[in-house]
Amino acid sequence: MARDDGGRVHHGAARIDLHLPGIDSLKGKRALVKATLARLENDLGCAVAEIGFQDRWQRAAIGVGTVSGTATGVDRVLDRVTAVVERDPRVEVIAVATEVDVLDADPPL
Repeated sequence: MARDDGGRVHHGAARIDLHLPGIDSLKGKRALVKATLARLENDLGCAVAEIGFQDRWQRAAIGVGTVSGTATGVDRVLDRVTAVVERDPRVEVIAVATEVDVLDADPPL
């Protein structure tokens, strides 16, 4: 039986900095980043966006957000994010930063 924890919202975010060594144009970069973002959305159900280095050919920074009813659920998704990105041999993960927090429900009246 599931435990009722009072409606807590566990949320997490990740920033992933990428090196795209085979890319030689912004058009090529956009296609690769778009495919990476779509894969994260489809495979993990995350909210994703390109958040940095938009004008650099071989660099990208993406942001990923997720919510769950449990901290374990958030941790599980964020752990899988890097694995999904690293599966693409055209992408090198330079750095990953994550943060997990909880939003407590208002006390019952």
